[in-house]
Amino acid sequence: MISGRPKAAAAMPVPGSAAGTTAVLHQAPGPDRTAPGEGRRWEDAPTPTPTAWADLEQQRDQLRRGIDRHPICEADDGRCPTLAVVGETQCAEHLGWPLCPGHDGHTCTARTRTGGQCATCQDEARYARLDAALPVAETDDGTCPGHNGPCGRAALPGAPYCGCCRVASQRDRDRVIREWEAVRDAAVATTQAQEAQETAPARF
Repeated sequence: MISGRPKAAAAMPVPGSAAGTTAVLHQAPGPDRTAPGEGRRWEDAPTPTPTAWADLEQQRDQLRRGIDRHPICEADDGRCPTLAVVGETQCAEHLGWPLCPGHDGHTCTARTRTGGQCATCQDEARYARLDAALPVAETDDGTCPGHNGPCGRAALPGAPYCGCCRVASQRDRDRVIREWEAVRDAAVATTQAQEAQETAPARF
């Protein structure tokens, strides 16, 4: 009985042999196997369509002529070197836009549609308002100077305040910005109303 086991083991196919390979090839397709002829074929994929020659010609002509969403100003018979305003055919100067009033005595060369401050001067005015309303007296020993009064707690890494004073400072910062934006919007609305009255036709 014991000698029969080696004989049965010798009769089994060795892995990698021709018999073993034939047995593996004739296995039924499992959930991760695909039977021959049932896999995805190349003919099933959509055939890529090349770009039409007319579209390529149009793209080349647009690049050659410089036609884009931000063309050169068309004033002065096309000799103005300034880019046109987005959505317009001329630059801000030829459109007659007024100069930005600047900030804190600074003369700004940017022009705006409404005559108000440009984005850069608005940011400078906002920061100046915050510095004036919420001055920060940093300490040399790494302690928090306090927001509305002395604090003395350890300041956060990279910040002049501790956690509590930082939250209070951010709250006051948001309040100052809201007040500044309200004043700015009111001034712009007043200017636009005056311009509308000046350009409105007279009624008899």
